[in-house]
Amino acid sequence: MKRILIMILPILIMAGCEPTPMSLNYSPSSILTAKGNVEVGDFTYQPAINKKVKPNQIRNTAIGCVIFEKNIDQIIKESIFKELRFVGITPQSDNLVLRGDIVEFLIDDLGFSVKWTLEIEYRITDKSKNVEVYKSVKAIHKKTDKFSNPFGTLNEVIKLNIEELIKDSDFIKTIN
Repeated sequence: MKRILIMILPILIMAGCEPTPMSLNYSPSSILTAKGNVEVGDFTYQPAINKKVKPNQIRNTAIGCVIFEKNIDQIIKESIFKELRFVGITPQSDNLVLRGDIVEFLIDDLGFSVKWTLEIEYRITDKSKNVEVYKSVKAIHKKTDKFSNPFGTLNEVIKLNIEELIKDSDFIKTIN
């Protein structure tokens, strides 16, 4: 029995890292309101740049991989665009562009609960002067039950991070 388990275990581990990519359709849901104008530019996914994960993978601690059809930087950029527009911010501007780095996106799913982390460094550049006019890191840490809805939680974690940006008075001053 041990011999069979030893032979099958590597296959199970390797198979766990090649799942069918999942589709994530972010739905904006903030109850905040805000005004202003800012173009949503590109975001970088640092864990992929640092070769910790694939560009379309969220790092997790349990066996297996969390893989999406789209790259994480694209998912975050589109989510920010949707959420800003949803709360009343015009996601276009002649001068201001919002960019950022996704510093960490982690699902710590070892144990009896799941700890979600999303940390993004946001930057606004004045294109006309080529000067950075805003910079802030927003981090969300959320703990859920092991068997909660992962897509709902993923949507919530992204929304909460974007809401931290919207609630930042310096951000609002910059885009007005």
